[in-house]
Amino acid sequence: MDTKDIITVTPIAETNVPPTILGKHAARTCYSADVPELDADVNEKNTSFVKNTLFNTGHHTTLEHNYFTFNIEGIPVSSLVFGLHLTAPFYDTDQRSGRFSKMYENANTKEIKRMLETYYPNVSPYNIDQACSWIAQGLNLYADNNARITELARDAIHRERPNANDEYVEKQAPKLAQEQLRMFISMIAPTALDWTADLVTIAALYRTAWTPFMRDTMDKIANGITEKHPDISYIFDVERNNNDWNPKFPEDYAGVKTKPGFELLDYKYDDKAFVSDNSRDMVDTLQFRPETMNNSMGYVHSRIHVDAGATMGQDQRHRSIRRSEPVFTGYFYLPPLLNAAGLKDSADKFMRDYYNILSNPTVPRGMMMSIAPYGAMVQYEKRADLNALMHEQGKRTCWCAQEAIYHISCDLRRDLGQYIGQNAQLMQYMTPPCLSRGHCPEGARCCGRSIVDAKLKGFFTERQI
Repeated sequence: MDTKDIITVTPIAETNVPPTILGKHAARTCYSADVPELDADVNEKNTSFVKNTLFNTGHHTTLEHNYFTFNIEGIPVSSLVFGLHLTAPFYDTDQRSGRFSKMYENANTKEIKRMLETYYPNVSPYNIDQACSWIAQGLNLYADNNARITELARDAIHRERPNANDEYVEKQAPKLAQEQLRMFISMIAPTALDWTADLVTIAALYRTAWTPFMRDTMDKIANGITEKHPDISYIFDVERNNNDWNPKFPEDYAGVKTKPGFELLDYKYDDKAFVSDNSRDMVDTLQFRPETMNNSMGYVHSRIHVDAGATMGQDQRHRSIRRSEPVFTGYFYLPPLLNAAGLKDSADKFMRDYYNILSNPTVPRGMMMSIAPYGAMVQYEKRADLNALMHEQGKRTCWCAQEAIYHISCDLRRDLGQYIGQNAQLMQYMTPPCLSRGHCPEGARCCGRSIVDAKLKGFFTERQI
């Protein structure tokens, strides 16, 4: 499988002390009365010590001091949402915004076909062509409706954000149109990111990678590390997982939804024990201050039903929140502007065609996950402690947040308030930062609404954008 020019992995930065030397120093620090010196170089003796005394015996914290940063270019969005970003919280990532993707308006359909042929070599040419035709159908829906949805976005900005000036409107309208129209785009769309992880996280993902795109990416990451540090090649000299994973699919297509779904399952909250956040710090200090430790004993447990590509991808940015395994539900999410444009029938046909391919038992479910549209809906549970919840809600109740994830946050606020009371201390932090902080921190991205005369309930309303 020659993937050299499909997914590229470029080393960007790493800890400036080799893993073997730093790992040995960490171990000796634990069992020395004095601070040990760093070894001058890697040699056979300390390589053997780190391998046999530390790594092979499971003392892996000594190797977590080494971090590596890679730029990854060409990996599908689906292998981030259902791959690198799915479960492990031990990474940092900055991903190319969808509005800079070449997939939307200058898609290289020949390259998409080559990707599928390369990573799914056992799928018949007929089924590959069928998948590519369906992907092209979504691209055509995007292109054919872009101008109309952009105009609807302009109208919605004027209506919902009356203080917005002309420059803001012209800058934001195409972005908002693209944000909603991408529901028709396949998540095979290639993206790029800077990705940083410690050595042991890399070792774990190398072993467990569950899509062919992830396995290829982790191969290239491992090769990049061992080329420079051959003394730790044993970390990657293991039997790997070669089985693909994908969320469960329902047997049949279920239909089109025009709203995301939310259900409050459980919560634990004591207003007397709650510790307010008085820091007003833009850095999230809640998880770090001893005074707020008790907030982590409270929680909110919910179930959400959202589009996979956009809203789930945004939701994954909050890595201090625990999530269950997602499942496809058979629904397609049609955002407000697309619904207003009368695209429900087009969306319905689009997803019926997808499920027609899915019904063929010879087409791998893993490939169908890889090409799923942004708008394919998934359901999963979330459990957030109160510190994580405050941080998330301060971001997601803001009008700069994407429409669907904003509405999920409003639903959470509404339902929780029915139980703990609208005057509970927690509720004042489940608001946009302009209300909890007294000013908008978004700068040029400010939505333009006045916070001077605004009533609180006016911030939690239906939005089209």
